[in-house]
Order: sequence, then structure tokens, then C-alpha cells
Amino acid sequence: MIIIIYVLIGLYAILIGMAGVSQLKENDFRVRSIFFVVLPISMLLILFVPNKSSMFIMLIVAFIIMHLLSIAEGILTNGKLIYSHHIIRFIFHVILVLLVYNFIV
Repeated sequence: MIIIIYVLIGLYAILIGMAGVSQLKENDFRVRSIFFVVLPISMLLILFVPNKSSMFIMLIVAFIIMHLLSIAEGILTNGKLIYSHHIIRFIFHVILVLLVYNFIV
């Protein structure tokens, strides 16, 4: 189960990173697009932190930042907030945090 959790978080980070890279290619240089590349890289690096309690706290912070960044991106790009998207993202983050807490920490 531990390997599956690491793979889920890693795939999630890679997916977000790929979206950030494609966003950089589509649009002009924007700082928030860079954050969509840097944050997933940091999420991947967080997985290698040997202290599991520190890793847990850093993942929570990374998920919070990712959620706030995606909300800001949605408002700035679309001019509105798509609640269903962000609720699903929040539920996914909560599930990942609970899985990490139950099986890794």
C-alpha cells in the first residue's frame, strides 16, 4: 500500500508539472505558470524526505499551496471559480493526506 501511495502522489505531481509546462508553452511567461512547474518538483522531492513526520507536514503544505494556486489560476484565467473542480481536488488532497497518515507516518 505504501508503494501505491507514493506512486499516486508521484503521478499527481507529474500530471500537474506537465500541465504547468504546457501552460508555459501556450502563454507568455507568467510567474504562476512557473509555480505549476516548481511545486510538483518539490512534491516529488518531498517524497524522499527520510523523516516521515516532516514529509507529512510538507505534503500538507504543498497540497494547500497547490489548492490555493489552482483557485487563483481558475479565477484569473476563467474569471470565475468552478466549484465542482475545486471540491473534487480538495477531496483528492484529503484522501492523499489520510492515506499518508494511515500508512506512512
